[in-house]
Amino acid sequence: MKKLFSLLLLFAVFMLITIPIFAEGVVISSENGDRVSLIDDISITKPVMGNVISVLGNVSVNSKINGQVVAVFGDITVNEEVSGQVVTVFGNTILTQNALVGGDVITIGSLTKDEGAKVKGQEVRILGESMNLDISAFVYLRLAIMILFTLAVLIVGLLILVISKEKYNKISQHIEKDIGRKLLLGVLSLLSASILLLLLLVTLIAPLLYIVILVLSSVTASIYFGRLILRTFSQKNSIYTEFVTGLVSITLLKLLLLFMVPQDELLLGLALVVIVDLFIYSLGLGIQMEERYLKK
Repeated sequence: MKKLFSLLLLFAVFMLITIPIFAEGVVISSENGDRVSLIDDISITKPVMGNVISVLGNVSVNSKINGQVVAVFGDITVNEEVSGQVVTVFGNTILTQNALVGGDVITIGSLTKDEGAKVKGQEVRILGESMNLDISAFVYLRLAIMILFTLAVLIVGLLILVISKEKYNKISQHIEKDIGRKLLLGVLSLLSASILLLLLLVTLIAPLLYIVILVLSSVTASIYFGRLILRTFSQKNSIYTEFVTGLVSITLLKLLLLFMVPQDELLLGLALVVIVDLFIYSLGLGIQMEERYLKK
């Protein structure tokens, strides 16, 4: 119980002081050559062997990158070669005449491609050239909640990985084993937590605890999906790259469900999103529960 209270306190304090703490930005480099930046711009002037990930910051590629380039709430300008994918979530992607992208270019925002720029993969644009969407207030509300929750998962996830990197590296090594058992364990755990929330809904601690559970389960699920995706490119990826890649992929899937389903089919859209969320929460929670109890 003391550990749970400490975790809740850490979560609350961290969310309150996030902006001043990261006012100057945080840059993390992994042993695999990855570069992860939070609230800071990245300018690549030397070859990078791993992936480049920026959150709330811009990326300028002026030297070769052998991995992926991902920017969340930031712009990516490619002036050199990128072996993997270029993914921009709520930002602008600019491919200059010297740009060469070996993978896909996925953009939630705008894409500017100069004459001479080459993309060997596919060019995927979501939301088109403009962020001015002709959607209902209800969809805007769902989009706002999704963005806020994703940011919470991103910030808390990076903090947890910095503090408990060794622990989550061990989880990542065998995260794909017995996935059916983990999913079943997660479904039962999520069901129990939901029932407990309903019983204690009048208290303030219950909703906060439930949100913490959803955030933590999303962190673990993101690591799982990120590892699943990245292993097709390389067997050795940093835990940060797996986490951010998985989180971006999950967010892209939710956005596709949000905008691809006709607005007059609100129930269908809600049902699909709920199914995806339940699967993600159950999987992440199951991985956590198995590691916490069954492994012992």
